[in-house]
Amino acid sequence: MPYSEIQQKHLSIWPHFTGALSMLGSGLIIYQILSCPRKRKLAYHRLLLAMSINDFITSFWYSLSTWPIPAGTPNLYGPSGSQAFCAAQGFFVQLGIATPLFNAALAFHYLFTIRYRWKEQQMKRAQ
Repeated sequence: MPYSEIQQKHLSIWPHFTGALSMLGSGLIIYQILSCPRKRKLAYHRLLLAMSINDFITSFWYSLSTWPIPAGTPNLYGPSGSQAFCAAQGFFVQLGIATPLFNAALAFHYLFTIRYRWKEQQMKRAQ
């Protein structure tokens, strides 16, 4: 059963805001890490940087919401793109699977740092 018109509007409009907020948060993390040479050398910050870059890219494509979907697609609010634009969005959204993988890598970083008391030098060798 298709969504009502008001539900379609909400499902189309809200990702513009939530995607932009996610990009803002990821962008601030990227800026903080890149602006500090000391942070760029640490394994933890490099993992966080990679995760934030991936999240920034994915959030951008999420923020486009239904715009990339080909115009005239039924039961959607605001589709105005093309098949190629829609495929590009699908590709970059699928790259978002890397974000939880980076999160898992950070969890292992914490495990080795806290539980096994690894130092930064051991982390660099493990990379």
